[in-house]
Amino acid sequence: MINGSCLCGKVKFEISGEPYSLSYCHCSRCRKAAGVFSAVLIGQADDLLITAGHDEIAKFKSGAESKFERCFCKECGTSLGDMAAGDVYVIAASALDDDPKIRPILHIHTSSKPKWYEIVDDLKTFEGDYISEN
Repeated sequence: MINGSCLCGKVKFEISGEPYSLSYCHCSRCRKAAGVFSAVLIGQADDLLITAGHDEIAKFKSGAESKFERCFCKECGTSLGDMAAGDVYVIAASALDDDPKIRPILHIHTSSKPKWYEIVDDLKTFEGDYISEN
């Protein structure tokens, strides 16, 4: 079990099962929400359970056609990721309270990273085809 929460503790969640990956996302949505990039834990949506504060989760959807909703705590603003997006969850690793027992394996959506940022590690990269509405 992997537990997580927001800064103020109103939103709590747990993840059962093993995550698919821990990746660094460079899409413009993550960049604007977290800085240069966001570390995201990805796994099967059915493995994510909100255990407290479901009503404290605010959602931001950038554009009517976007399939992604950026979730965050209404009280403290902690970024929670996209939570459940279809068949998968995408959780901001910064909201994890426990070690997920996996380490970052790749950089995703690198075609959206800022030109001034250089990836200097040896992880695999995936350019992706994410096109920001912003």
